[in-house]
Amino acid sequence: MSIREGLKQAFTIPEEEKKLTSEEEELLNKIAKGVTDRKLEPIAIAFLESVKYLNFIGSQTMLFFKPIVQSIFPTKTYGKIQEVLEKRISIEYLITAIERKS
Repeated sequence: MSIREGLKQAFTIPEEEKKLTSEEEELLNKIAKGVTDRKLEPIAIAFLESVKYLNFIGSQTMLFFKPIVQSIFPTKTYGKIQEVLEKRISIEYLITAIERKS
């Protein structure tokens, strides 16, 4: 494999990251509803727009803190949110969902 082919593959998005499952969409819609219920749409959208390219780093940070958080708040939702944030499309979907609900 040449360097050019290697670099071409390095920046491609895997097919499974291009789509969200119905469960993931439901979870993101639930988060969007919580944001709109609290009237935090402008702040949330500005924040999400500024960090949307760091979503994978955020998901890995959540993975690092998972044992601590789950010892205090035992919930399965935290892990699901962390897994959804690994997908690059998740932040854009969340921004769109917040805009639709407001």
